[in-house]
Amino acid sequence: MMPSDYNKTSSIFTKHHLLLLLLILGGIIGVYLFVFAGVAMGILFFLLPLLFLLVIYCLSSPISCFFLLYIASFLVMGVGRYVILPLPAGVILDLLILFNFLCLSLHYIRGNPLGKLYYNPFLFISMLWMIFCLLEIINPMSTFANWITTVRSIGMHIVFFQLLVFLCLDNLEKLRIFFGLWGILILLGALKAIGQKYIGLDRFESTWLYTFGAHTHVIYSGIRYFSFFTDAANFGCHMGLGIVVFTILAFYEKNANRRIFCITVALLAVYGLMISGTRAAMAVPFVGFAFFIILVKEWKWIILGVSLLVLAFSFFNLTTIGNSNADIRRMRTAFSFSDDASFNVRLENQKKMRSFMSDHPFGIGLGGSKHANQGDVMHGIATDSSFVFIWVETGIIGLILYILMCLTILSFGTYYVLFVLKDNRIKSIAAASTAGLAGIMVAGYANEVLHQMPTGQTVYILMGIIMLSPVIDKKLSYGISTV
Repeated sequence: MMPSDYNKTSSIFTKHHLLLLLLILGGIIGVYLFVFAGVAMGILFFLLPLLFLLVIYCLSSPISCFFLLYIASFLVMGVGRYVILPLPAGVILDLLILFNFLCLSLHYIRGNPLGKLYYNPFLFISMLWMIFCLLEIINPMSTFANWITTVRSIGMHIVFFQLLVFLCLDNLEKLRIFFGLWGILILLGALKAIGQKYIGLDRFESTWLYTFGAHTHVIYSGIRYFSFFTDAANFGCHMGLGIVVFTILAFYEKNANRRIFCITVALLAVYGLMISGTRAAMAVPFVGFAFFIILVKEWKWIILGVSLLVLAFSFFNLTTIGNSNADIRRMRTAFSFSDDASFNVRLENQKKMRSFMSDHPFGIGLGGSKHANQGDVMHGIATDSSFVFIWVETGIIGLILYILMCLTILSFGTYYVLFVLKDNRIKSIAAASTAGLAGIMVAGYANEVLHQMPTGQTVYILMGIIMLSPVIDKKLSYGISTV
């Protein structure tokens, strides 16, 4: 054997033995952790190589990192029912946002192309809102602990997610991948809830339900199913958002496979909304589709849309058809506000809030309503609404700014769809996003869902997509769809 061959064989032999030694040591450490530190730590240790590979892959692909962030926003609260998370869910999401910007920075340093930051009036208003929320730290009624736990999801994520959309979803193909991923997550959420209904809750879900959620989720008509979301209201409203967006996408879609996918997502989302028992979620498709009718300039579709909305409204409000079904019966009560005990309780709570909110034009401070102690003005009073929550914590000044922000994005979306966008592919996405936002914002008055994971993150992404749509439309006019 030649010396070079011997050295080569010796080198391979040594590497194989080193790998075997590492595997043996890793196995011993893993077994030790299983025995003395618990199953969760043992599993985490054995998953470390996969996590390492995932980090390496994300560092080389910013869009994959963005999708990881979105998947985490969907699943982290559900995972928290099964294992004790090493960090609060909000902190995990914040770390993933930072990781996204790190990946983008490294990608840029290596000379790879990125999307551009498109400064626009809505981003400017969002930044004003973020600054306003940051300045709430000086609110004399606020505490640092309450402020820091709330300011990120309320004031900062809306800016961060817009920036990530501009940098990561800068062409039509990437947008299609995002909506495909979102559709899959909606399907998983709906199927999980269907499993809860027909197979039953597992012991972790039962523990959560009867420990924390019984007073709102176990009602006269049965259980309000919540999937892997924070609660049934969040789940139901998100399903409503999915109904609007994917129905409109299916309406415009020419590819048969994508159309079937969108229709499937919308249909399963309808059933998910029904079994959630969230009456306020009914507002999302009704308002969303009504808003979409405004965006459609063809009379035949306007007439068809109005007819379907009137038919659906008449079915729920003027008939008793299907009352033998508990889900339909509960959804029907959404149209009888005066007979709704929970709605009347919310009105009473808002009267109590008005009695002291006139003295607090800047609110009681971020986090004040959720962490009220004995003797605090908000102790024992639930906000039960995203807009009421904003009003209480940031005052009438903050509420005006927040409503202005919501109206601005709806105005831009309407303007773009009616007068600016030429390509039907991006117009359909902008129309679906705008109509979906209109619906979820109205539902946000009745339920506190606009800032919960994953609905809040989805809303922020859709806002970014609307503002990015003219840029992508211009690219498509030049024949650029993937660059």
